[in-house]
Amino acid sequence: QADRPLITYAYSESASARDNLKYFISQGLHGAADFIFILNGETDAATLIPEKSNIQIISRPNQCFDLGAHGEVLRKDSLWKKYKRFIALNASIRGPFIPYWARSCWSDVFLGRVTDEVKLVGMTANCLPQYHVQSMIWATDAVGLELLLYPPPGSSTPDKYGGATDMVAMEGCYKDMHKAIHGEIGATGLIQKAGYKVDAMMAAFHKSKNYQEDCEKEPREDILWNGQYFGGNVHPYETVFMKANRDIDPTMVGLLTEWHLNGTFEGSWDVCR
Repeated sequence: QADRPLITYAYSESASARDNLKYFISQGLHGAADFIFILNGETDAATLIPEKSNIQIISRPNQCFDLGAHGEVLRKDSLWKKYKRFIALNASIRGPFIPYWARSCWSDVFLGRVTDEVKLVGMTANCLPQYHVQSMIWATDAVGLELLLYPPPGSSTPDKYGGATDMVAMEGCYKDMHKAIHGEIGATGLIQKAGYKVDAMMAAFHKSKNYQEDCEKEPREDILWNGQYFGGNVHPYETVFMKANRDIDPTMVGLLTEWHLNGTFEGSWDVCR
């Protein structure tokens, strides 16, 4: 596939997920990557997705949670080995929102932050129960993805959601929500134990040289709740996507959605080459 990225989008039916999917289809699809929509469980969402040569739909039972679904699809027939760059995201976020002045391709924005040193890039990081890049969207390369799909022994750090022998990242099929959360949290430690760094788009991540140290000194609750981002809210222009199933600043998210869908902003088909 040369250098074309593979973008996997995990979906299960809900009102907010459907709105987020519709927005992504309008604003996120483009011709410079291959897309796989993973439809988990009963849904007719396939009728919304355009038929194009670079877009594939995989329907599967609603099990394993999003990380498990991404892992299953990427591992099957060694699909991941055909690509070098990857984005995995889910339908809990609305986006992409690219400012009018930016002329950037949203997938390049994330993949451009993956380097020889940085192997996991997301939109936000959470301090608790331990520092981690949240899994609504992850970008990585083949080195990072191999770690996420096949974590080495001893990759799991115990926390309140899981123990030292539990799965992390995209290792397998999660049976319950707590184990899936443990897997999300553990992916950052997995990448770091392998000698690599993680990165996040939110401005607060870059307010000091080491956000992880900030986390350890002053651990904050999940910033993706209304008013919980140091007293305010993350702006979609900061993180490209917005957590859209938690009622964070619904007026702003609603207006930006309407303006980007109906206004004169350039779409991804125009800017992603």
